[in-house]
Amino acid sequence: MNADHLLNDWLVALERRHHASLTASEFLKAVRALSARYVEKRAALSGRSAIDSSGKRAAFAAFYAPLHFLTTQEILRAIAARGSFGTRADPERIVDLGCGTGVASAAWSLQFGGRPVISGVDVHPWAIDESEWTWTQLRLRGRSRRGDLVEAAGRLASEHRRTPLSRTAVIAAWSVNEVADAARERLLPALLGLAHRGACVLIVEPLARAAVRWWDDWAASFREANGRSDEWRFDVELPERLAKLSEAAGFRRETLGARSLWIG
Repeated sequence: MNADHLLNDWLVALERRHHASLTASEFLKAVRALSARYVEKRAALSGRSAIDSSGKRAAFAAFYAPLHFLTTQEILRAIAARGSFGTRADPERIVDLGCGTGVASAAWSLQFGGRPVISGVDVHPWAIDESEWTWTQLRLRGRSRRGDLVEAAGRLASEHRRTPLSRTAVIAAWSVNEVADAARERLLPALLGLAHRGACVLIVEPLARAAVRWWDDWAASFREANGRSDEWRFDVELPERLAKLSEAAGFRRETLGARSLWIG
């Protein structure tokens, strides 16, 4: 199936799955409320999940997750255009740390036409079913389990201490910022260790500095390991369904933006 048709069918399926129990005004209210939580009230969460209601979960899955999919896709295209992939753009396996609805690993899988096996891990029980549903809708192979992403990265590094990982990709998209400081300090060496053994590692986070006060230290560590740090703003025309939702929610979304760390 054509990639554009596959994406459109997925967006239609998302509407059916997540809009059914909400009126249009309720859904848009949830979209705005979730935006406020992430941007304006992040500090007040104190470790609580931002998607702690059915409305916010619907808004995340049917609005923000597709935006994350498109942003990850653009980042991967830009990295590929700069020749940073070498010969490893199409891995056999993708490990999705803090997978959420599974869109970041899905974007990687579809971008290069391959069909890697996806392994997702997320602390939120809702994400397990949602990520597997996403991968099924996009005709990908993936399974998720409930768990801590830091422990998962450490376990992967330990299990493959003597094994080359040149056909493995590790992605953590919009998830490292939700990890506690002490745990994040353990995560960085685990990811760098995986990269040292040949894995491609991609971290994606929002541009807002308040969400990623740790970024400069991580960026320096990635650069020392022959990786790169980038800030991205992409002028992308959103699919019609997303564009209408964005306008109705009162957002002026002229670009898709994120920051990334990459070793490949």
